[in-house]
Amino acid sequence: FEDFYKILVPCVARYSKMKAAEGYNIEFIYDESVYVNADEVKITQVIYNLINNAITYTGDDRSVKITQSVSNGRVRISVADTGCGISKESIKYIWDRYYKEDKAHKRAGVGTGLGLSIVKGVVELHGGLYGVESCEGHGATFWFELAL
Repeated sequence: FEDFYKILVPCVARYSKMKAAEGYNIEFIYDESVYVNADEVKITQVIYNLINNAITYTGDDRSVKITQSVSNGRVRISVADTGCGISKESIKYIWDRYYKEDKAHKRAGVGTGLGLSIVKGVVELHGGLYGVESCEGHGATFWFELAL
């Protein structure tokens, strides 16, 4: 069993240099410390993939909001960006290996197209849930849930 807060805080802290150097506003909000039965390395990989994705696609304000919430015996981690969002046609494909939606506002960077596929696989291995809420022109919020 891992204290989820102790997994999340170091992940978010790694982005502090980027926050200062490149003007990103990376906010982390949580309501309580909780314990989950999870592989720390694999869940850390999920968190990094979601944060990196949000940084890549966030809007000109360079804002990323990470939220931990607890409800009905589950913890949900949500990572929201303020970018151009995901088209309804693309949402069904984003969890597939190597799928990359062509985005005009994507920041320069190197990616393999595996990040969300890895998120899907790891969360499923943990018996968790995952998803995305997005509307074109209004950013995207990716989330995953694990049982407490």
